[in-house]
Amino acid sequence: MFDVTTARQIDYIDADGVPQQATIFQDRIDKGRWYLVPVPQLRWDNQQPAFSLTRYTSNAGGVAGACAFEVELVSPQAAKRAAQDQVPDIHDWGQFTWVSGNALFEYEVQEQGKPVARQLSVTPSLFASNAARFHIELESEEQLNTFISAFSGTGGLSNFSVYYSMGVLTQLLGAEATVSYVASAAIEYERTFESRKDTWGKSHSVLVEVRQNLRQSGAGKVEVKRGAGGSDELIQLVRDWAWSALETQVADAVESARLLAQGNGQNPVSATSDFTTTYSEDTVVEWSTPVSRFLPRFDSATWNKVYREVDNRQLMVTFELLGDPTGEDGKPQFQDVEVTVRYPTRTTDNSFRLGLDGALPTSVTYTAPGEGNFDPRFEYRYRVNFTSGEPYLSDWIADTSTRISFRPNRFGIRNVSFIGSSVPFLGAASGSVSKIYIDFFETPPQGEKPKLQTKEMTANGVAVTFNSTYYTPITNTYNYRLRYQLKSGDVITVQPNEVFGSENADQVFVLTPNDHLVSFCLRTITARDGVGFMSIDANAAYFDQQNPSQPAPPNYSWDGWVPPPGPGLATSEPWIFKAQPDPQTAYFRLNGMVVYGDGELFTLADINVPFSRGPLILKDNEEAYSIEIITSRVDWSQVNQVAVNVFQMRSSDGALSALEQHPSLERFAMITARSEGNPTVLADAPRNLLPYSILSPAAETPVKSLPLYYTLYRQRNSSSVSFYFNADYVMKDGTVRGTGDVEVTNKLQIQLPPVPSDVSPVPPGTIRGYSVEVREPRHRVEREEA
Repeated sequence: MFDVTTARQIDYIDADGVPQQATIFQDRIDKGRWYLVPVPQLRWDNQQPAFSLTRYTSNAGGVAGACAFEVELVSPQAAKRAAQDQVPDIHDWGQFTWVSGNALFEYEVQEQGKPVARQLSVTPSLFASNAARFHIELESEEQLNTFISAFSGTGGLSNFSVYYSMGVLTQLLGAEATVSYVASAAIEYERTFESRKDTWGKSHSVLVEVRQNLRQSGAGKVEVKRGAGGSDELIQLVRDWAWSALETQVADAVESARLLAQGNGQNPVSATSDFTTTYSEDTVVEWSTPVSRFLPRFDSATWNKVYREVDNRQLMVTFELLGDPTGEDGKPQFQDVEVTVRYPTRTTDNSFRLGLDGALPTSVTYTAPGEGNFDPRFEYRYRVNFTSGEPYLSDWIADTSTRISFRPNRFGIRNVSFIGSSVPFLGAASGSVSKIYIDFFETPPQGEKPKLQTKEMTANGVAVTFNSTYYTPITNTYNYRLRYQLKSGDVITVQPNEVFGSENADQVFVLTPNDHLVSFCLRTITARDGVGFMSIDANAAYFDQQNPSQPAPPNYSWDGWVPPPGPGLATSEPWIFKAQPDPQTAYFRLNGMVVYGDGELFTLADINVPFSRGPLILKDNEEAYSIEIITSRVDWSQVNQVAVNVFQMRSSDGALSALEQHPSLERFAMITARSEGNPTVLADAPRNLLPYSILSPAAETPVKSLPLYYTLYRQRNSSSVSFYFNADYVMKDGTVRGTGDVEVTNKLQIQLPPVPSDVSPVPPGTIRGYSVEVREPRHRVEREEA
């Protein structure tokens, strides 16, 4: 593990004679071993650049051209030689073990005669040289000519660059960092300065949007305190790292809100909450190593090979291996992947192989001639040849993406590591931990026996790893539960929300069980022609029956809060307190009164808001209610996991609608399983979706069967309130039984059955609803004139 306090900048001259800088770190134990942060460069293959720029002379489909290229990380020998000249004690070079990464292409295009800066984010391969592939469709001749000018000429460097930020585990030394996110500032920035929606949450580019807006909006804050041995250079390095860590956390929050279709229309930022995270000295952190380089220009001879013109827009799709496919032995769990593509204009040479042994490419860009009317639809299938076990052959898959990423989950491979960070294992004070039990569950392929594995963690910085190889695709999700065994004899249980894996080699940081800051607030949304709100009085109390640690529930009141007039979103003062919640079972209970702008009253009566679903969003044309989900009848002698999804449907204008107007839903695991550039059904997913994953009780622990809650909405002019839910039971024999999509009207409580029926369709009454009176707000007050 390297020492962050030893960072040094090394000046050197690269192979093209350009002055550059590189960063090196010393090992914490072996003082003669140093680590060089690799730098990005354009990848070359057989002395040819992995780069192409194509002009479509017919501008088919509103696209003038396309640029595709690959970059990779390298450790320049010139940088190593310069480092050894400046630090004579270097006798060995260590290798970083990357746990995450992002690569961004930073460029400019012309729009209406003005240069506009843009960024494109992709995930590097996370193996070998961490190759990253970019595909940019150029919408106009202006944009195309900007690229031609940037990459052609007399040589040297273009004004376009590639930025890498790779993550590696180490300890934070010499400083303490605190990062904060203020959701209301982000929302205000969105409302005040941006007219287009989805500024932060654009699909597949959440990190880019956050990097562009987080500092400018004032929604992010970083504080760094100098510690023992902390230099000015280290403080700046820690500050840069802390901003990167904050950007990633906010991006994850926005992406989760987008995936679950939360928030105000298409703006998931409205569903995010404030948070503050402190990284103390000696904490194990995922340290980022940001580095960027400009891309080269091409001389005339090379330019003639990489640039071409064609009549019609081509089909251009990049197929790539992505993520860490290694198993417990550290070796790849497959030999190669054979891909076959079907597209009407290309009838031969439609198959190719991808591999990791160096003899086969890790990516191939498939192109097919275009026709007058460009058709983006194609089909492909893939065959995985494993090092052991039978090959897997997929069905034909229809797609329209420009990038198909083969992540390890598509081969049935999973690799998840848990790392303790600042857990008080060694202390004797209140809150000290003797051990942590990690219960890990993944939904297996149909018919495979499910595995609920449990392992112990007893020290910080030592990975506890869970590996699986199923030889058939699995959803890219998993669930886990942490059971902190305190030295006092108490037990704290924490089950985070379902994790959406991306690169497979997921790193989960296990933090202290001690209380941390929790934030909750109210938000109002007033429609463009809406009546707004006159005032809101509300009292909130916090409950965590899984981890009851306080004699009385903490509570907070908003008395006479008046949201500002006019359309848009408003945020109340936040309630901030300390707690260690179980995100699955903790909740806020609200009581009070809402006075709409037209004088109508609505009583908030025991509105239970799940901890993971704060803040409470109130709309001026809707009323809020809550559902109780009773779990006590589930037969855990037959069941390993229950996945429950509760949701409402909304039409494109944001109004509540019926399920019949939308495509039928797949199981939630299929809805939310995502792979960069691959299609999902998220475009037709329900709004206000809340998933619960209920794991079977751990051995020798009592079954608490705590209730779960869901917040739903009813149009103010409607006489009924409706929602939908489905539940999938993963049985101990590996089968999956589902309830199907169930519509519930004017009932605010559901009870899960012991086991769903295995008869299709589900017989009426298998899922039972209990009537709760829906309150009719018919009282009225008159607005006082100013």
